[in-house]
Amino acid sequence: MDNTTKKSHKKLISIILLIVASVAAVEICFGLMQHQVKQSVKIDGTYLPDTKDMADFSLAATTGKKFDKESLKGKWTLMFFGFTNCGMVCPTTMAALNQMYKELQTQLPDNKLPQIVMVSVDPDRDSIGRMKDYVKSFNPNFIGTRADINETVALEKQLHVAAAKIELDGAGKSQYTINHTAEILVFNPNGQVQAYLSYPHNPEQMAKDYQVILKAAT
Repeated sequence: MDNTTKKSHKKLISIILLIVASVAAVEICFGLMQHQVKQSVKIDGTYLPDTKDMADFSLAATTGKKFDKESLKGKWTLMFFGFTNCGMVCPTTMAALNQMYKELQTQLPDNKLPQIVMVSVDPDRDSIGRMKDYVKSFNPNFIGTRADINETVALEKQLHVAAAKIELDGAGKSQYTINHTAEILVFNPNGQVQAYLSYPHNPEQMAKDYQVILKAAT
């Protein structure tokens, strides 16, 4: 290899290294910018910058149709796991969701409003009729859902929701309560979990957090 060829090879290698270094620098810079954006999403809960697709599931819904992963597509969704015999957590959460929803109705167009879905963690006692009466008592737009226990547990595991039956002292097997996760899950229009809103739930804070999440995800 003559000197001219060697010089050409060295020049080519230098150019390649420069290109690689430039690409790496751009990627690092972009990564830092993304990290800064992610860190700036401040809500009363947890924002998930890295979302994942849902596995298939199917629930009976108070709409008369099944509620599945396709039902999450095309709109934002707030989902709460609870049960109709719940003493305090569920009714206070549903009431907060109602107040939040009414506030959002004054601030956002209809296509930006979330669908509000309650999933029963007590399918043995919560019929679809009972779920309908319960959710509609808070807001006529809310959706109640249920499934058999196996489908319910599978969905809970997929979404990292905990629910445990606690038998009441001195009562029969039909008398029990359920300790369960009280966070509200926020799904984006792609049907992916985008955030968790922490309990206890403040309607005004939830309305603000919901709009922060919308802006961060777009």
